[in-house]
Amino acid sequence: MSNANARLDLRLDPEIKLLASRASAVSGARSLSDFVIQAVREKAMRVLEESESLRLSNEAFDSFWQACEMASAPNAALEAAHKRRRQRIEDGEIDTASGADESA
Repeated sequence: MSNANARLDLRLDPEIKLLASRASAVSGARSLSDFVIQAVREKAMRVLEESESLRLSNEAFDSFWQACEMASAPNAALEAAHKRRRQRIEDGEIDTASGADESA
């Protein structure tokens, strides 16, 4: 993306705009636009963080860890799936350069 600002045009219910305007004034934002930008940024970051992380209770984590510790050797189906995955990587169907897929 270039250094130019991108635009986002949207229509709001008048009550939502009034609510945002009041909150903008109370928060000390320079403008309604700045307030909305910050609100979108915060919400987007929260949504992405929640979708990219997994939270477990201590009991659930302990159960997970115990299951990992007791894991048996891979069976034939898992080995076949791993072989197919490696082939897809070699064929360029899976991009591991992005860092999203750290194991090969």
